[in-house]
Amino acid sequence: MELAPDVPAELSATVGRYFPVEEVALEEGRPTFIVADAPDLADRFWQFRVLMREYGYLPFLRQREDRIVLTLASEPRRAGTNVRLNLLLLAATVVTTFFTAYLGSQRFAELLAQVPTAVLRAGYMPNPVVDGITFSLGLLLILGAHEMGHKIASRVHHIDASWPYFIPFPPLIFGQFSFGTMGAVIMTREPAPDRDGLFDLGASGPLAGILLAIPVLFVGLQRTVVLDLAQVRPFLSSLPTLPFYPWIVEELMQRTVHLPPNAIPYTDPLTDAAVVGFLVTGLNLLPGSMLDGGHIARALMGPRWHRLTSYLAVVVLLLMGLLPMALLLWFLLSRGFHQGPLNDVSTPAATRNALGVVLVVILLLALPHPSQYQGFNLLRLLTQLVPFGRS
Repeated sequence: MELAPDVPAELSATVGRYFPVEEVALEEGRPTFIVADAPDLADRFWQFRVLMREYGYLPFLRQREDRIVLTLASEPRRAGTNVRLNLLLLAATVVTTFFTAYLGSQRFAELLAQVPTAVLRAGYMPNPVVDGITFSLGLLLILGAHEMGHKIASRVHHIDASWPYFIPFPPLIFGQFSFGTMGAVIMTREPAPDRDGLFDLGASGPLAGILLAIPVLFVGLQRTVVLDLAQVRPFLSSLPTLPFYPWIVEELMQRTVHLPPNAIPYTDPLTDAAVVGFLVTGLNLLPGSMLDGGHIARALMGPRWHRLTSYLAVVVLLLMGLLPMALLLWFLLSRGFHQGPLNDVSTPAATRNALGVVLVVILLLALPHPSQYQGFNLLRLLTQLVPFGRS
């Protein structure tokens, strides 16, 4: 073992108890060790990582060509928690989601009062207060399950993470209805320990959210109202509408709500909450940057493929017409790609690869059918306006 005089002998000896050390150096002020591979490398690193916290170090294990490099970085100062802020944001989101459904229910009640004969199949009857509570409770339970999935995964893998921050949003923007929220996030204050941990951190939220959204959707679809299109057409512009319907929702609606000719469905607040839950799941599973799908792609495929899928995610968002989110993702990419887990050498377990296939299926079902993408509609319009190939 080659010793570097600038690296404390005690630290070198501690590393040597966990890894076969071949070289020791100081790179950019960080103690760096070339270590040999071992069958139980992942287990050794897990124990070593816990020990290094006592020394104030954060260990990174990386592959450089045919060498395994262990670098010790100073552990960042841990931020304090402010649970009051989490509760305040949650309360604000309860209010904004409640009024989103409250105002929408008022509009629907006004429509039924003007054309009561338009109802071809009775479902739920609008009640602004009840509908506001139903939508807010259903949506926040789905979003909360999503974020608590991340929180539990972070606890299992000993990742320092905050409690969920819910993001309220005005019910009306320029006269157009919103969801009343932009979702929720938890903040991780350190990288995942390994690729399994990174995968679990990304996958746990979508899986938890979708498991709750599915029964909410089934209950809601039973309460769908079927309306005569001819009678309600003059009033449709005043009603709240969702920009997209996930593929799975369209398929299930066709099988559970049998529409006669010239009729349209009007979904109840539970269905709307489930639809938003599916959309949040689908968008989060896009394999880009620091999205949940970005964590999954980085864990399963490594940094090179993660870069490619991140750009693909930006293209998908543009085709969906979600320009602000596409620009945000592009901005995150411009600041650097995913740093990966602490141990980026050990490969993920086979069970994670199998679950990755399941998550790809969920992604495809939770996103809207491509025919709904506004970007595709824009492309069709451009091809009609621009005389490509004409002489």
